[in-house]
Amino acid sequence: MKIIKITFIISIAISSALYSNQEIFDFHNIRQKAMGGTKVTTVKNASHFYQNPAILASENKFKLALPKFGYGINKALLEKMTEINNVSNGSNTEKQINALKDLVPLKAATTIDMYPILGFTTKKLGNTSLGLTSYAKGHLNGDLKKKTSPILYLEGNINATIQVGIARTLTVNNQDIHVGISPKYSYKGIFYNKETGESIYKMTQTELIKIANGLESFNPQMYMLSGFGLDIGALYPYSIEQGLTSMYGTIGISIQNIISSLSGDQDIIVNDVSETKKIKTNDPIIITLGNTFNYKAPIIKTIEISTDYNIIAPTESILKRFHFGLEKKVGPIIALRGGLNQGFIVGGFGINLFMIKLDYAYFTEEISESIGKNTVESHNIQFGLLF
Repeated sequence: MKIIKITFIISIAISSALYSNQEIFDFHNIRQKAMGGTKVTTVKNASHFYQNPAILASENKFKLALPKFGYGINKALLEKMTEINNVSNGSNTEKQINALKDLVPLKAATTIDMYPILGFTTKKLGNTSLGLTSYAKGHLNGDLKKKTSPILYLEGNINATIQVGIARTLTVNNQDIHVGISPKYSYKGIFYNKETGESIYKMTQTELIKIANGLESFNPQMYMLSGFGLDIGALYPYSIEQGLTSMYGTIGISIQNIISSLSGDQDIIVNDVSETKKIKTNDPIIITLGNTFNYKAPIIKTIEISTDYNIIAPTESILKRFHFGLEKKVGPIIALRGGLNQGFIVGGFGINLFMIKLDYAYFTEEISESIGKNTVESHNIQFGLLF
């Protein structure tokens, strides 16, 4: 039990923050992670329209999306599991403290998500398609520093969103264009320091050892934000045939958080007196262009190729805006995936076995403003049921 406690504390504590100076501004489902973070035109299931509501226009029947659970843990944390276990298994406090010092410095990442919690699409009502989806995600973060007397700095948040989608197919010059709009309501919880109001929660060496030994519980402060947002998107299907090869695909654009407003209360301590501070903020607008095409050739048969570029995003890095992905189906059950996310090689696979769906992604992303400064590699797995 002690091993579970200290592993949980350290693993959820060490990563990157969405509400600090870190640069994580986007999110992806596990298939998209394995395909380089492409998202605008890589949506396979219309009930996952949270990436681009225009995908709903391609659906003309009722579909129900059951929960899919995902978990990610980074490479550095996995490599330190033995040392983490030593903190819990130390025969005395001195050995536990020495084991904790051996972990310094340690940066890692853990994520947990549910894409979706539940979702569905309806049959077309005339030329209009409707959908409803909900999902949740969490990044629990921090940094273990100071070799002489380790201190754990925690950052992180959880986010639950419910989203409605409306899409139509327009015909322009005999070409179909799918357009969609999606209002959403989000509820977020953010870890913070009640004494300073900052999104950092500090734990000392003494507190960590007490938690490892079950003498204290892990109860970080959290404040809540909630509010509405709006996403829009468009998709343009196309096809090209030449000789023995052919290509068909989709060009699209996704505009997330074109409207966004979040607010809540944060309790802070000022001169030993508790005060309530009003918080008002918003999620950053992200505009992304994407293209996915299926290339058919005599030998390789069909391979899906996708590219995305963030036109507008809260980063000055050009490389962080670029995403590239591939997917090749090997028979009816297995799909192999790979790509580049922000210049980093990523990959994974998907297995569809009757009603069981299993996905894996090796994903790398930069969480600072400069590539190579604070890079996080993670292993991600997701399990769900096809319905």
